[in-house]
This record gives sequence, structure tokens and C-alpha cells, in this order.
Amino acid sequence: MKRKILSIALLLSLACLPVLILSGCKTSATVPLAPGYQNAADQQMGEILAGARSFYTTIQSESASGKMVLSATEKTAFNDFGAAINAAEQVYLGYHAGTSTQAQAQAAIDAVKTKQAALPTPGGN
Repeated sequence: MKRKILSIALLLSLACLPVLILSGCKTSATVPLAPGYQNAADQQMGEILAGARSFYTTIQSESASGKMVLSATEKTAFNDFGAAINAAEQVYLGYHAGTSTQAQAQAAIDAVKTKQAALPTPGGN
């Protein structure tokens, strides 16, 4: 009998749990932007560009130190990637200075993403 009562109590608790959870949840406010960003798109573009630059710098350092040996094809692709980053940084800085539009900055960031996605895997792995 005691076991049956505990089973019923457990079932009722489980049945009420979703209602309690949903009624206690509030809609969270949007996450605040990091300092220096104008809007969410700006922050996303900045983060993508910073990540791409970091990746490029790592490959460049490892290649220069001999930890990674790039073939001629890989070097060409990485140089194209670096050029896309340099160009995107200029457009992105122009966006902050008011000389480029958000659409122009986004197009430059998209070009970086495309170049990065097209990179060959060093060593053919």
C-alpha cells in the first residue's frame, strides 16, 4: 500500500514537473554586446574575422618554424586566405569608420569564410 502511494506521488510529481518548469521560466533578455560592437551582426563579423586571423597566424608560424610543411598548392591557398583576411579587415574597419556598409563588410567576411572552407588539409589528411 505504501509503495502504491509513493508510486502515485511520483507519477503526479513527474506529470506536474513540466508545468512547474515552464511557468517558472522567464524569457531572457538578449545577451549584451561586447564593448566596441555596434550590433549583433557587427560582433559576429568581428569574431569570425578574429578567429580567421588567429587560424592564419597559427598556420603561418608553424610553417615558418618547420612544424608544418605546406605544398606549393597549400601555400597558394593559404596566401589567398591571408589576402582575403587583409581585405576583409580593411572593409570591416571602414564599416566602423562609416566608409563601408554593413553589407560590404558582410560580403568581405563571407569571402574569408569561403576561402577558409576551401583550404586544403595540410599533409593531405
